[in-house]
Amino acid sequence: MTFSALGGPQPKDDDPRAQSLGRDLCLLNSIIVSQTIAIARNTIIQTAGKIISIALGWVILLILTNYLGAAGFGSYTIMSAYLQFFAVAADLGFVLVSAQLLAERPDDKDKVFANLLTFRLVTALVLFLAPFGIWLFPYSLLIKQGVVILTISFFVIALLQVFTGLFQKELSMGRALTGELLGRVVLLVAVSITLFAGRGLLFVVWGVVFGSLANLLLAALLARRFVKISLAWDKAIWLAIWQRSWPIALGIVFNLVYLKADTLILSLTRSEAEVGIYGATYRVFEVLITFPTMFAGLLLPILAAAWARQDLAVFRQTLQRSLDVVIYLAWPLVVGVAFTAPRLSALFGPEFRSAGTILFMVVVATSIVFVGTFLGHVIVAIGRQRSMIWAYALTACISLIGYLIFIPAYGAYGAAGMTIMAEFIMAALGYIMLGHFIGERPSLNKFGTAIVATVPMAAFLWIFSSWPLVILIFGSMIIYLIMLYWLGALTREFVVQLLIDKKI
Repeated sequence: MTFSALGGPQPKDDDPRAQSLGRDLCLLNSIIVSQTIAIARNTIIQTAGKIISIALGWVILLILTNYLGAAGFGSYTIMSAYLQFFAVAADLGFVLVSAQLLAERPDDKDKVFANLLTFRLVTALVLFLAPFGIWLFPYSLLIKQGVVILTISFFVIALLQVFTGLFQKELSMGRALTGELLGRVVLLVAVSITLFAGRGLLFVVWGVVFGSLANLLLAALLARRFVKISLAWDKAIWLAIWQRSWPIALGIVFNLVYLKADTLILSLTRSEAEVGIYGATYRVFEVLITFPTMFAGLLLPILAAAWARQDLAVFRQTLQRSLDVVIYLAWPLVVGVAFTAPRLSALFGPEFRSAGTILFMVVVATSIVFVGTFLGHVIVAIGRQRSMIWAYALTACISLIGYLIFIPAYGAYGAAGMTIMAEFIMAALGYIMLGHFIGERPSLNKFGTAIVATVPMAAFLWIFSSWPLVILIFGSMIIYLIMLYWLGALTREFVVQLLIDKKI
């Protein structure tokens, strides 16, 4: 027996306790690395699928904006924004709650899933109140008819949340993406028919409905590998669902105030054409934030399980590495769009050429959301979502006051500016409170690495700005990844293990 510098006994190398300690340390490191690689691999698979989905979504968006024009797309934007208020009332954070409960009760997941699905079915019925309220607003008959039809799609999407939570828990989000891609294809067919047959906006709305139904049907079929799909009512489980969901739901309601109140206020104070211009750029925001939501959803079960067993080493390592990835994804968006915004906005059609500045402002807000969404999911994983309600309420109040002041005066620019402010406040509060909850704040030092890595990317976009847009986008992505590798953010060992390690 030897003694350490602190005076305590130090086991010899051949001591069984030393061997046990070594095995424990190796196991801990293996868990951290394995989970990181598993998350990364699933993220890459999802990202590939999401890129295809986004490509289809972009084609649909560009067809619609060019065919409908600013005013027509404004009508579609108003329908969606109005219905989302009712969708959030029925949301209850069900993707997060489903993933969390299924992760915590793996031995009883059939029963838990059945209760989740039934609870979701009952609470989603609130969506069918939406068509009654739309008739109180001074919108056109077309918008009111579209809301009635689109309500079906929002109801279906509400049910899909339970299946998405299941796929997140099983680290099998590729299945959710398969359903999403099918829904996109159905909608693309409807939009194509609209374009070539000269059909109207309501035909597109019906395409949205049938796309959602196709998505739900395929998701249900793919989910049968993991659970038995049925309905059930268990008082204890329903109470647990409600206790988990209402704080998230309240936070989401406040969140919606600063995410969608801008569009409704804009629709009541400005023309449908201006709503369409803002709505088209905001669709970029909605598409891009699926990445941090998807990534954080993968992490949620792992972080929740690590926190539940108080495995703080795994929790903090996973948290820090994942936040680094989020930062690496967020910053190049800002730089890339700063150099290409006018050309990107022109793709929407001749009536959208002036939207470059608004598009850039919206993407700045998007980059902040990347971090804020991730931090919000971590707070849910540790069960402290109730403690954040005041932050959502404060942000909602500041945003609403700002929207009422700046939107009537500055229109879409005022809406985009206040969106940036709201997202910054929410992300800052989330970062501060997370540090308070877990005892230390995760490091943001990788932001400096991301900035350095985007310098050559920015130079490329500036020097070759006249090149085709596709070449600029993919070229800048390649340059950025090379810089991350050169700066050590992407290690050779990590990439090799990710691509060829079949044991994980």
